[in-house]
Amino acid sequence: MEFTREERLKLADIDPELAETLKNIIIPKPDPRVDPAKIIAGIREYMKSQHKPADPDSGVVEYDIFYPARDGHQLRARVFRPANPQDKASPLVVYYHGGGWTIGFPEDTAPACRNLVQTLGVVCLAPSYRQGPEDPFPAGINDAWDGLQWIALHAESKISVAAVSLSSGFVIGGSSAGASMAAILAHLARDEGLAKPITGCFLLAPMTLPPETLQNFPEDWKHKDSYLSRTQEACKQDPILTPELDKIFRESAAGDTQSPMFVPYIWPTGHANLPRTYLQVCGMDILRDEVLIYEQTLREHGNETRLDIYPGMPHIFYNTFGMLTQGRKAKKDFEEGLKWLLR
Repeated sequence: MEFTREERLKLADIDPELAETLKNIIIPKPDPRVDPAKIIAGIREYMKSQHKPADPDSGVVEYDIFYPARDGHQLRARVFRPANPQDKASPLVVYYHGGGWTIGFPEDTAPACRNLVQTLGVVCLAPSYRQGPEDPFPAGINDAWDGLQWIALHAESKISVAAVSLSSGFVIGGSSAGASMAAILAHLARDEGLAKPITGCFLLAPMTLPPETLQNFPEDWKHKDSYLSRTQEACKQDPILTPELDKIFRESAAGDTQSPMFVPYIWPTGHANLPRTYLQVCGMDILRDEVLIYEQTLREHGNETRLDIYPGMPHIFYNTFGMLTQGRKAKKDFEEGLKWLLR
């Protein structure tokens, strides 16, 4: 899907239903006078407080599994599986949570994973990974890659009583920073030969090309005139991922903006022969245009893509504003996107 400059800019015009909702709520903004580590700690505590236990009648069973990282650190993944497994083994969906490489937990994926288990009969796995500022780049992506290699080798035998068949579907993905890592993992799996091939990838509002990376790009980079959302005033008004919060996340994560292990767009061996990819783009998100550019790049390299766009909506809005019309639509679109990946 291609857009003119005017069409891109118009994507940030705030959704009227969202504008009305924002009149009645206050979303706190980070105080620049406060130590970023304290801000991150506070957000983590708030996110933990929002986790809700599984409904015993939901038809979903949940538990943790553990596996080692390359340095012996114990990693955890949350399993979501059908309480009454089907006669045949289920596909596996690996969902990396978001949080700017600094916040977030596997349990943050619970609403989406529970829904996928209920509607599609899949088994979901939500891995943990170390985060900044305590464990800066590349700790998180290394953990994610170590975990994915372990999953490819052991998922069919070690996810307890859940019957999993990676040959019937092995989908990876995530939201925000988790989506960025999933894009990188898809390239690593292709280049380094994962034990079982990934069959699909979902990327929900990933960071794929931060502005610092562009400093080394040629003046005639073909997408230069399409890279607008990082500086567009309407996108800077995003109530969820503000420029201030994005700065705190990226400085705390200490990601290397010249490394493909942080920036999937600059992967050195290119973007051909990747699994089919489903993407979601938020219209007033500062990340909007890099996601659109990344999707176009995947298509130009011969990959199958499917794209849903939510005009006038902020970054990963469906967590906070899932009750709005576009929030409900995004949930349904995600189900349909996963069906497409698992077809």
